[in-house]
Amino acid sequence: MNLDELNHSFTPELLGNINQRIVELFKTLPDKDIPTLNTLLQERDNVIKAHMETLNEASLKEFANAELEVNKKLTELAQQWLEAAKDDVTRFVRSQVAIKKYK
Repeated sequence: MNLDELNHSFTPELLGNINQRIVELFKTLPDKDIPTLNTLLQERDNVIKAHMETLNEASLKEFANAELEVNKKLTELAQQWLEAAKDDVTRFVRSQVAIKKYK
C-alpha cells in the first residue's frame, strides 16, 4: 500500500497525516500490528466524520465518493490480513496435533 492509494484530491491535511502513518505501518509487515492499525483506522474515521460535517453538499458528495474507493482498498487489505491470520492459526493447530502424535 502506498500513500497515493489512501489520499485523493479532497484529502484534508489531518487525514493525510493519518494515512501516512497507516502506510508506514503497512511497511512493517509481516509484524501485523493489529491494535495500532485499529487505533489509526478509528482516528481516520473520526477525522472523516468531522471533516464531512464542514462540507457543503457538492463537496460532501465528491469527498464521500473518493473515500468509498479508499475504504474498498482498506477493506480488501484487511481481508487479506484476516486470511493470512487464519492460515497461520491453521498451521499452528496442525503443528500442535503433529507434536502430540509423536509424544
